[in-house]
Amino acid sequence: MGFPSPAADYVEQRISLDQRIISRPAATYFMRAGSTHYREGIINGALLVVDASLSPCDGSLLVCADGGEFRIKRYRTHPEPHLENLDNGKRELLREKDEMADSDRPVFGVITYIINDARSGEFDDCPVM
Repeated sequence: MGFPSPAADYVEQRISLDQRIISRPAATYFMRAGSTHYREGIINGALLVVDASLSPCDGSLLVCADGGEFRIKRYRTHPEPHLENLDNGKRELLREKDEMADSDRPVFGVITYIINDARSGEFDDCPVM
């Protein structure tokens, strides 16, 4: 028969990114970034992990419906809750929940992870980093 291997106690499971980065599978979406936002660490084509069940906190990056397209915006709470446009820094006030229907909801979900392709080397030319 043989003896069990002494290394059997040290066998580890394979790393699963699904288990590590997805906390709510039914509410998690994967999206590709359509533009670059250096200050947020997002380059064009980055894989965004978006959780539609989370409530944003101050500074959260959100995927928002804007004119029939999805845009990335930052959520801010001071002086009042608003969205910050990443392209120009302008504030966009949020409407109250009772003022809009579910189909008119501007916030799609909270970005939980940003996965960039490190082979592109695009961060090397960034003066911000």
